[in-house]
This record gives sequence, structure tokens and C-alpha cells, in this order.
Amino acid sequence: MIWILVIWSMSTQSSQQQDIQPWLHKWSQKVQIGFVLPDIQFTYGEYEYSLKQRPYDFAEFIFRKSAHLFVYAVLAMLVYGGLRYRRIRIMTCIVAALAVVLSIASIDEYIQQFSPNRTSSIRDVGLDLLGGCCGIAVYAWLQSITRRIRKGRCDSVHDK
Repeated sequence: MIWILVIWSMSTQSSQQQDIQPWLHKWSQKVQIGFVLPDIQFTYGEYEYSLKQRPYDFAEFIFRKSAHLFVYAVLAMLVYGGLRYRRIRIMTCIVAALAVVLSIASIDEYIQQFSPNRTSSIRDVGLDLLGGCCGIAVYAWLQSITRRIRKGRCDSVHDK
């Protein structure tokens, strides 16, 4: 529940409150980048992004969308992990975790309609679902590694 409140509190912030471009400008003055980046261009919604023409807008866009992936990956991991801890079937856990992600992401985008200079987008809900899928995959992968490590310890104890 706390993680959901964190997500929603970020939704109520204006774009100026979340603006990282001043920090990017300061950071780029301190760090001399010794290589040339290729120009990457794409359109998202009605906005055009170009790495060469507007590098700070581009970097902020990547940061914001990565944040979407991250916060919803964590949300899905928390829901999925909590359900798996209760020994609920894997498919039920996956469906429930993604349903929670979809619900919270939809409410999040709805909240953003009322925040100054923010826009809501169904694309972001899709990105949030992708983050949820990644979170579940990472959780399952970490569980698999943990099981292998534990099994290896058990096997080595029994071999002695």
C-alpha cells in the first residue's frame, strides 16, 4: 500500500516539480563527454524527441519512462511475491499482479489529468504493464537463483 501511495504522490506533482533538466545542465557542465552520440529520433504522442537537437528533453524523456518501468516493476514484484509467499498458483499470482498494475496505472494516469502541465496517456499504462511483466520476470529469476543456491548448499551438506 505504501508503494501505491508513493506512485500516486508522484502523479500529483507538476512537471516543473519533477523537472530534471536543471540538474542535467549542471551535471553536463561538470562532466566532459568525450564521444559523439548518434542522433536518435522518435515521436511519442504528439512530441518529437531528438538526441542531437534537444538532448536534455531526450534524456528527461528516457528518465521519466524508465521511472514508469521501475515503479511498476516494483509494484508487480511486491504483489506477485506476496501472493507466492502464500503459496498461491503461479498463473493466479501473475494475473493478479498484472491486474493490480493495470488498475493502479489507470488511476495514476487519471490523476495526472488534474496535475498542472501533466498529460495522461494510454501509452504510459502500456509501459507500466511492461514494467509489471519485467518485475515478475525478475522476481521469478531471482527466486530460481535462490533455489539453486539453496539446493547446492543442501547437496554439499549431504555429500559430506
